[in-house]
Amino acid sequence: MFGVATLPVCAQVGFDTTLNYEQIQEVLRKGIEQKSLRQQGLGWYHWALYNDRSYGRSDSAFQYLARSIDKFRRDTDTLAYHRARTEMGIWMSQRGLNSEAQPILQEAFRYFERKGQLRLLTNTLLQLSRNYMALGDTAKAFEYRRLFRDKNEILRDTLLDLTVLMEEVSRLQSKRRYREAINLSLRSLELARRSNKPDYAAQSQYNLGLLSAQDHDYTAALEHLREADLIYRSRNNNAAQRRNIYRHLAEVYQTLDSLDSAYFYAMKYAAFGDSVMVYDRNLGLERSALRYDSRVKSEAIEMLEQEKAAVITKIEQQEPILASLAVALAAVILAMFFIIRDYRHRLHTNRVIAEQREELNQQKIRELENSLRLETMQSMLEGQEVERQRIAHDLHDSLGGLLSAAILQLDNLSNQVPALQENHALKKLRSLLDETVADARQIARNLQPVSLERFGLVRTVQDLVNHMSGKAGPNITFQHFGSSETLRQPNALHCYRIIQELLQNSLKHAAASDILVQITQTPSEIAILVEDDGIGFDPETVTKGMGTGNVAQRVHFLKGELTVESEPGKGCSTHITIPIDKI
Repeated sequence: MFGVATLPVCAQVGFDTTLNYEQIQEVLRKGIEQKSLRQQGLGWYHWALYNDRSYGRSDSAFQYLARSIDKFRRDTDTLAYHRARTEMGIWMSQRGLNSEAQPILQEAFRYFERKGQLRLLTNTLLQLSRNYMALGDTAKAFEYRRLFRDKNEILRDTLLDLTVLMEEVSRLQSKRRYREAINLSLRSLELARRSNKPDYAAQSQYNLGLLSAQDHDYTAALEHLREADLIYRSRNNNAAQRRNIYRHLAEVYQTLDSLDSAYFYAMKYAAFGDSVMVYDRNLGLERSALRYDSRVKSEAIEMLEQEKAAVITKIEQQEPILASLAVALAAVILAMFFIIRDYRHRLHTNRVIAEQREELNQQKIRELENSLRLETMQSMLEGQEVERQRIAHDLHDSLGGLLSAAILQLDNLSNQVPALQENHALKKLRSLLDETVADARQIARNLQPVSLERFGLVRTVQDLVNHMSGKAGPNITFQHFGSSETLRQPNALHCYRIIQELLQNSLKHAAASDILVQITQTPSEIAILVEDDGIGFDPETVTKGMGTGNVAQRVHFLKGELTVESEPGKGCSTHITIPIDKI
């Protein structure tokens, strides 16, 4: 099968430019200072694309894009909202979440059509066609492909035409309709040459070579494959595709019994295989380094700039003194060098051995401490849940039963003495007992959420948000993205307790008007975000209460990561990432 490039969906001011790390941070900083939700949304959008370019479709990139969507929604910028949602739909499709992506893309298609956004509409139609094809609905796929062609006749986007032609070639090749696929490849080659797109021309030549070989036209296959190799060599790119070309050339020459040529290209194929493996390994190392660097760069960059300015000032002041000292020290060091060289070598060897032994001992101690800490934490958390369950049962069975009995006795007394039925004090007592029974049931439900095991985490958190949302309280929004696979017990319970604790903290202390609860779940990770627009606090100086400590303990027990972003007057954002394969 042939590879087909995906095209970005961009046609709106603020989305077209590719920003670097420093520019993205500047956009976010201005958005926060100016309290501009749209500016913040653009910053998070470009931050998601930056992560995508650096690491691929990482889970962090999905989180940043989801945050961008929420900012545009709150700013009521519907065009930007659907633009970012379309990007989310495309990313989900490329991760195999086609069913989840379909309603997002359909909603964006209707909006772009209504607003006359031709470029965005055309690209969305192409993605809908691909999505329906992946879902196996070929009738719908061809219908949206026809609509795409009609719109692209107006738009006249050559890259889109090339992309669609190569997709159709790939489909025909999979059905072994080689002659039709060859005719379409010739059309794509002519279009690529006419529009001066050498990479697409090389891909078309490669497709023609492979299709000709499958159609047993080996002379044409050799010609097209050599032409593709010539283009790639002239541009000095795409080593992996050149490797494939050499493999197919060796196979065609072997079929034609030209063993010398087959051996020549087989050796070139093997040589390129080694270089591609080295390149992939280096690329993996580079991406790992970039991932680590991106995590710490935001926190360290300002401090480094301040330290750099201080060091430069100090060096300028001490430069004359250091020059004099350097001359004197050079003479002393030169005299002592030969005396201490051998001695230092022996000390270094002994120290390395001692450090290695000490490191091994410390590693064993750390492993034992971590094991003991985890066992202690697990026992404590299990004890808390057992105690919650006991109290919930006592409230429901004992106190609830007593209250219900009291209500029955009061009703019997009213029935026996009709005059009491109109007694105001007795009615007020009956109302207070009903409220007490309802409160006891609510407390028992919060202590032991029975719906968690039956309906899963997402449904239970939705119920929690519904119960906590009140007329006089803040507006609480719940969002869920990605997979809805049910977590194992008791891990789902830990995640529920974390969200419950963070919500209660926001309701008690934040004085917020809006609270966002967001769960994003992938096959390998679950991410929890609780964000409010309240009074905020300084995470470095605030006193941690029992609730915050319980959240940190549960996250540590689940081998997750906890990040709290807050400033006085700027709300609070708590982001928790938990790897599913470890829980």
